[in-house]
Amino acid sequence: MRKDETQKINDLKKIIELGKKLNKDVRPDEKKLSVLSKNSKLSNSKTIQNTQNKQQNILYSIKNVTTSNNSIIVDFNVDIKKDDIKFFELKPSPLYRDVFDINGYFKDALATKLTIQGEEQITIGQFKPDVLRIVVSGNSNPDTSYRVGKRQLIIDINSKQTAKKIEPIKETSKPTVVATQNSDDKIDLVNAIRSISSNEDKITIKFNKKISKNDLKYTTLKQNGNFEYIFDITGKYKYTEPTKLILNSIDKVITTDNKNSVRVRLIDKNKPKIKYVLTQNEITIEVLENTKTSKEQTSPIANTNTKPVTKQVQNTKSTNKTIVIDAGHGGDDVGAVGPNKEYEKVINLEVAKYLDNILKQRGYKVYLTRSTDKFIKVMDRTILANEKNADLFISIHTNSMPKEKASSTSGIETFFLSPARSERAKRVAALENKDDIREMSESSKNVFLESLNRPRITASHKFAIDVQSGLLQAARTKYKDTKDTGVKEGPFWVLVGAQMPSILIELGFISHPVESKRLYERDYQQLLANGIANGIDSYFLKNP
Repeated sequence: MRKDETQKINDLKKIIELGKKLNKDVRPDEKKLSVLSKNSKLSNSKTIQNTQNKQQNILYSIKNVTTSNNSIIVDFNVDIKKDDIKFFELKPSPLYRDVFDINGYFKDALATKLTIQGEEQITIGQFKPDVLRIVVSGNSNPDTSYRVGKRQLIIDINSKQTAKKIEPIKETSKPTVVATQNSDDKIDLVNAIRSISSNEDKITIKFNKKISKNDLKYTTLKQNGNFEYIFDITGKYKYTEPTKLILNSIDKVITTDNKNSVRVRLIDKNKPKIKYVLTQNEITIEVLENTKTSKEQTSPIANTNTKPVTKQVQNTKSTNKTIVIDAGHGGDDVGAVGPNKEYEKVINLEVAKYLDNILKQRGYKVYLTRSTDKFIKVMDRTILANEKNADLFISIHTNSMPKEKASSTSGIETFFLSPARSERAKRVAALENKDDIREMSESSKNVFLESLNRPRITASHKFAIDVQSGLLQAARTKYKDTKDTGVKEGPFWVLVGAQMPSILIELGFISHPVESKRLYERDYQQLLANGIANGIDSYFLKNP
């Protein structure tokens, strides 16, 4: 017998089979086979466990990503090797780009903004579930190099502008005033509020817990000739007193501690437009417009204040991209109905609104086909997207199954327009198409779909893959059992008129007794919207 366990088992099986045919006593061989089979199963189980542990280490390996002077520093929770880093260059389109693909998952990739003092721009994003991508881009070819330590990667960026700024002050490598303003060193890991910081015209409040709309009270008033915008934020923060917040367009920002909350007051002689966005563990307060700003632009002093604002616009990665979001169904067309009379149209609209806010916060131009409970004909939903010359079109829906399969079918799936390749895709499409009136036979419809622009279908497929990945990553941060039902082709008529890459998302099954309850949770709806936004970022990162 050879030492290979699998071969031993196979040989014993053959011996036993032959022995039975010859009417021999094969009981001793059967006992040997039983022992070998048990040992083999234990060995395989250990191998699978080791593989899963390795995958888990890779998936959650990245601890933090920061910048210091002209370097990007990536800290890891595990030991790394040079093989964990892949580097390549891309020629102008329109910028030169140095790309670093790093094995691992960084949970704060979305919230992290990286800047250096040179001409280069830095983009960070979760390229794949287990690959973090950092892109250094510029009008001239970036001069980058990198070093790999035991648990650290350092990317050095040496631009002409950076060299001029850093060279005279080599001995003083302390962080600049910007770092103090952002309050990165004032992180409270004990109380509810993690940090409060300001940058140009935006205040960011981060939390150590999940938050809801009930954690924020917002009021406005006018007193002593000033307009005041008051935000009362539930939770304690031990650095409230030393925190000084500065906004370019606001006369004064005051931060004070109350009994169980922190109050942030924005005070200005003019009446600025203020916007706030609440996500799962963060609140951002942003000054969109102030009449003072437009007046000051005519004076020489205003020029010094407008430079940071210009830089902010240039560093926003997608300000020139337009997205149209379609909340499926509406009005008398309620869509699918859940076990407790939950309506699909409500879920679709709520997620669409959250997505609208998140994308606008990230610098996209966004339009909704409907922002209220009204019905729009399926064939009319892409008209807005075409009128606005949108870069992407997204139709948001919620899935359903008949009663006999309702309790056993759940999960998220994303469709792109194409002739259906499976019976299930045809069934889903038929449900979503039922309110569309098109007098076509099945053969005519298939001929029409086959004649569609193939490059657009290919782009839609890529877009669907990125959004599906973003949705799953986001959903599984709260519900690890969320199923991936895949990216599929389907003949959805709502996508037919779109002249840009377009997809239809099924957020989950409203017919499933557990998933339907999740779909009505506000924080889960926000998570799903955030996942879609991450998918959009990922798509544009790979397809600028």
